[in-house]
Parts: sequence; C-alpha cells; structure tokens
Amino acid sequence: MKDRFYLACFRDNVGSNVGFHRKDGKGYTTNVEEAHVYTREEAQRAWDSGREIDQPICADSVDALTVYKVDCQYIPIETYIPEDVDENTVFVAFIARKWDGNDVYWCSETEHLGRSLDFSKAMKFKYGSLPTHVKNRNVYIPLEMAEKKKRKTFDFSKFDRRKMVQSAGLKQPEWLKQQKRRRESGKTRWNCPSCGKISWQYNPYTFDGCKDMFCEEWRAHSE
Repeated sequence: MKDRFYLACFRDNVGSNVGFHRKDGKGYTTNVEEAHVYTREEAQRAWDSGREIDQPICADSVDALTVYKVDCQYIPIETYIPEDVDENTVFVAFIARKWDGNDVYWCSETEHLGRSLDFSKAMKFKYGSLPTHVKNRNVYIPLEMAEKKKRKTFDFSKFDRRKMVQSAGLKQPEWLKQQKRRRESGKTRWNCPSCGKISWQYNPYTFDGCKDMFCEEWRAHSE
C-alpha cells in the first residue's frame, strides 16, 4: 500500500495535462509540484465525500511519469534575441501557433514528426549557428528563459486506474459504484450543504433538500 496521494480534478485538465487540487485548497494546478499531498486515509476520505470528477492517484506513480512542459503564456510568442546575446548563447525552438492546451511543441530530433511536448527533448542551438531556413515556422528563445518557466506535468493518457488507485490501497466509494445505475434513472448526486450527506434527486440544477429528518436543511424545507 502507498501513503502519498494527489487528488486529481479531471474537470480542470488542460490539454493532455491532469489538473490537481492545489496545496492547502488554493484552487487547481497542472504543476505536479504545486499539488497537495494526501495520506492514504485522507485520500480515501476525500474520495468518499468527493465528486465524480475527483480522483485520488498514487503520488509515487505520478512522480515517476511526470514530464517538464512550458506554458506559452509565460514565454515570448515570437523569436526573442536578448541584447547581451553572443555566439555561445544557447537557444531552443518551438513550433509557432501550435499548442496542447497551453503548452508548446518543442523542435526535437528524437521524436516523431520532429516535435515534442517534453522540454527535456528540445533541440538546442547556439546563437551563432541558428538555422535560417525555418525561422518563419519556429520561434527561438534562450534556453535559460524556458528553463525558468518549465513545470512538471502528468499526462492523462498515462493514468492507470488499477495500478495507481486500486493497487495503491484505495477502495472505490459505494456511491460511485452506483453512479451508473443512478444516472440511468435520471437522478443527480448532491451533497447536503448543511450536513454533507449524499442525496439523489431528479432536479439537476438546485438542491431539493436533505432526506435526513435530523438535518437543519430537512427541517427548513419541511416548514
């Protein structure tokens, strides 16, 4: 069994990257290094009371498969040559106007079609030997600039439910097992805003009230 987990929120995936609950409940992130770390007990509890879009995943498994990517929002979108450039300044190149979510495709000699989202596989060029025949198609920026903006990401296609969830010691919540049957009945799952208990109802837009007669929410709807 494992005792380190991240809590993914598949609603907040960006491109091929999985979105995770950020540390201390401060939103969501695709940067694995910013994800909150849960113990197995905490992860199970979060899953039991969570939403269908939330999925705890073994942190060790995620960490072993992370890839450095760079968000286009944090780097120049056109070739950038710094004023202090010299012939030995190292550059990397990415394909203009092509993204996976927000992440750029780096020019790469080792990957299919000559491009890769994995920043570690980006080709490197010295300024004195930059290619000239592809400058209209590619964007060149200093390697150091890209290094500062890289982040660790986890690709959704690498998610293995059996290995990363079940074999890691987590048990699928009973409500999730019943989700398919409930969905076929036309009902929607809600958590009571007062007591937190699960309630199934036909109205998918507003909460119709708690089914627990001892809950303040139930009493409010009964009066």
